[in-house]
Amino acid sequence: MLPRLAVVRVVRQLTKQSGGVLGTSTAGYATSAQGDGRDLSLLKAKKINYERIGIVGVPFDKGQRKKGVGLGPKAIREAGLIDHIQEISPTLDIKDYGDIQYEALNFNGRKVGNMKKLEHVASCNRNLSHQVTEVLDDDRLCITLGGDHAIAVGSIDGHLHHSKDVAVIWVDAHADLNTNSTSPSGNIHGMPVALLAKELCDYWPYIPGMDWQEPIISIKNLAYIGLRSVDPYERAIIEKFGINAFGMREVEKYGIKEVMRMALARIDPEGKRSLHVSYDIDSLDVLEAPSTGTSVRGGLTLREGIFIMEEAYGTGRLAAVDLVEVNPAIGTPEDVRRTVEAAVHLLVAACGHSRKGDIADTLDLIQK
Repeated sequence: MLPRLAVVRVVRQLTKQSGGVLGTSTAGYATSAQGDGRDLSLLKAKKINYERIGIVGVPFDKGQRKKGVGLGPKAIREAGLIDHIQEISPTLDIKDYGDIQYEALNFNGRKVGNMKKLEHVASCNRNLSHQVTEVLDDDRLCITLGGDHAIAVGSIDGHLHHSKDVAVIWVDAHADLNTNSTSPSGNIHGMPVALLAKELCDYWPYIPGMDWQEPIISIKNLAYIGLRSVDPYERAIIEKFGINAFGMREVEKYGIKEVMRMALARIDPEGKRSLHVSYDIDSLDVLEAPSTGTSVRGGLTLREGIFIMEEAYGTGRLAAVDLVEVNPAIGTPEDVRRTVEAAVHLLVAACGHSRKGDIADTLDLIQK
């Protein structure tokens, strides 16, 4: 664990470099409260083929310490995910690619900072990256079921190999922006954004086993939604680089519709980028999704969470979605049911389900 004094020194140095003064609140991050007023619906961009959907399971739990999160993909599938998606339209072509398999790397005892289980994280994410690229190359919307949030490294890397120009909406209670030297826990599920961002590549030493992954996405093409538990170093990085970060304070102040409009306007102002939503179930309030490892009170309602997915789908550019951190080993059976049910609602919305009623069902009724 990085000593508290060292964290303070890092924060002070970053503040000095950025010329800013950091406050103590972990809310109120938004760097553009008004956006640019652009009507994104008028812009032309390549549309995703939503008639074809691919599902990838990643039963991975080595990015954090709590057992059970690797059971998330199985629980979501057994809750009838594919059947629920198919109800949107009988013509949907849904393919389940199964679960990612991997063998842990052998580092011969070598470690990098305090990155725990790196030999597992590196290998699993490499295989996941290849699989996500394959799904996207097959002209399918890619749904990745976690596992913990460390898998987003492979998922987003795979997306970047398919579409070089990618924008990311990171829906999470946490920023996941620590490095190997600043993480209080050493759990890699708190580091994926820092691993992916090209602006932060100089903050890392050489990482064995990660040669396949190149940080090529600009952190300016990423927007956070739902933040409410951020470490001091992460706060400093957010302010230093002017990252688009909409905490729960912004959701309360502007409403989720305006937050989504501002987020998309900032990370994809021309409406041309392929969109990736990386969705941690702990972004929802613990009352909505209690079976997760790092829950924080005061989060999104399920309605707000679904709206995020609906708006992302509505761009016509949503190409990939991660749904992570569902842990069926935490809580009562009712807690697990509620959490898994919430995950299914979010994923079905990402595939085009409308709460107004799906068009295919409406046409069937009219014809009858």
